[in-house]
Amino acid sequence: MSLATPTTLPSAEAAEGRRHFGQFSLRRRVLLSQMPLTLSVALIVVAVAVFHPHIMTDSPYFLGGVGGVALLTVLAGVAPWDRFPPVVYWVIPLLDFVAIAPIWASARHGLDGMVMLSAFPVFWLAWSGIYPVIGVVLAFVGSAAVTWWPYLPGTPTFAEGLLEYDLHRPVVVPFIMLALAVAASVLTRSMDRQRRDLGAALESFETQNRLLQAVVETSDVGILVVDGDGHDVLMNQAQRRTHFIGLPPGREDGAEHELLLFEADGVTPIPAEERPVTQALQGKDYRGRIIAIGTDGAQQHLSVSASSMHDQEGTFDGTVVVFQNVTDLMDAIQTRERFVAEVSHEFRTPLTSIIGYLDVALEEDLDPLVRKFLTTSQRNAERLLGLVTSLLDTAANSSKVTVQEVNLARLVRNSAESVAVQATKAGLSLQADLPERMDAKADPVKMGQVVDNLLSNAIKYTPAGGSITVSLRQLEGVGGVDGSGEWAELVVRDTGFGMTEAEREKLFTNFYRTEHVRKAAIPGTGLGLAITQGFVRAHGGEILVASEKDVGSTFTVRIPLCGPDA
Repeated sequence: MSLATPTTLPSAEAAEGRRHFGQFSLRRRVLLSQMPLTLSVALIVVAVAVFHPHIMTDSPYFLGGVGGVALLTVLAGVAPWDRFPPVVYWVIPLLDFVAIAPIWASARHGLDGMVMLSAFPVFWLAWSGIYPVIGVVLAFVGSAAVTWWPYLPGTPTFAEGLLEYDLHRPVVVPFIMLALAVAASVLTRSMDRQRRDLGAALESFETQNRLLQAVVETSDVGILVVDGDGHDVLMNQAQRRTHFIGLPPGREDGAEHELLLFEADGVTPIPAEERPVTQALQGKDYRGRIIAIGTDGAQQHLSVSASSMHDQEGTFDGTVVVFQNVTDLMDAIQTRERFVAEVSHEFRTPLTSIIGYLDVALEEDLDPLVRKFLTTSQRNAERLLGLVTSLLDTAANSSKVTVQEVNLARLVRNSAESVAVQATKAGLSLQADLPERMDAKADPVKMGQVVDNLLSNAIKYTPAGGSITVSLRQLEGVGGVDGSGEWAELVVRDTGFGMTEAEREKLFTNFYRTEHVRKAAIPGTGLGLAITQGFVRAHGGEILVASEKDVGSTFTVRIPLCGPDA
């Protein structure tokens, strides 16, 4: 039964007492508080009956005290304490002092330690938490009354012929009881404060837990938490829907190894030991792994990430796996690539034909004005063809390279010689620092385009009077996954416009052009460097850029001499 009754206590201390007994009904708590005294008195009755039976016959007050304790115990169990303010149940410990007095006075000569019976109501009054000061005072007064009762003239158990010092014998007992009452009261209040703090912490934790649960369940991202033994701890609604998509036909549930999981191509099955949750349970962390789940029209693409958890000793304690549905994004990328490839192909065929016929026409003896018009048309057509070719290269799979033995030094030298005239016309100084020979396993067409793109950009974005330097050298133990092997390093440095840090971060994005270049109306598509990066990565290499605004830029390309597989 709850303590939330219409009756209220007149103070905060009384309210604290109500909270102190709030875990159970008051009737049960009062009965439990009375039972230690009752059991102790029952033990005393047995001891008296065995060792000093005359006490029961010679001292009727002993049985009266025992009967009083029994009556109070019954009252504690049957009275409707929940209907009264908690302070009312103090009547039980206060009447316990009255019942204990004749028991102690009658049996004290036969059994030692009888005065300790008063400790039970003392603890009860101090422990209740209701009006602590009053409770301690009543505990002291009650224990003093019990202790001195046999020594007071006129009491039924008063012994004649007591010496004067006999009255001082029990003087310490009430003060010991007072100390016990104070200690119990202090301990109780400390426990109450701890209970309040713990209650507030639990309430805060429950609030945060409800908030987290709401966020997790309303998230469109699938979330799976697995403990160190591989048991699911949490799976939100989004992940349950995804899990259902991967179940074989006719199945209502299944483990990960039974799900229809495929690589990003949607066709190649993923082996059981390479599946996302299995690898996560091995303590592996990963980000953005693309997989496909389900088959036919219901197949979805997911970006999976996993982060392991560890306890204070660093032992693996589970993992969190996040599944983000990227089906729409994958469809959009594939649609874009198909569109660019188809449009680029459809444009390139007629443009090639136009440029061919313009070449033939310009070989004829033409009027100067007509030749000027045709030359302008040819230049713009070639520019448009270059744009279409860049678009086609972007849409193509740049990760495929045709590797063969290539003299990189000759390839770079040929590219530098090809742009030398263009650099001279732009008023630029072009210098090359190249070895006589450097053999490598590479795709000569794509690596040639890498060098051409870097040199063309350097010339295009360097004002007259500037300089461009291209160098090639062999490095040992640079780059790569393990930082070993022989590498070729190509460096193209210019004194051009340069870039800010924010511009460098977007430099390899398709169609991106810096603000200065756009304002200067310098022609270009913003695809060259994106294509260049794809070709370099296809060779197992990397491309780096260092640039400072109005100072210049340095592009560094490193590829393994032994080919992409190395």
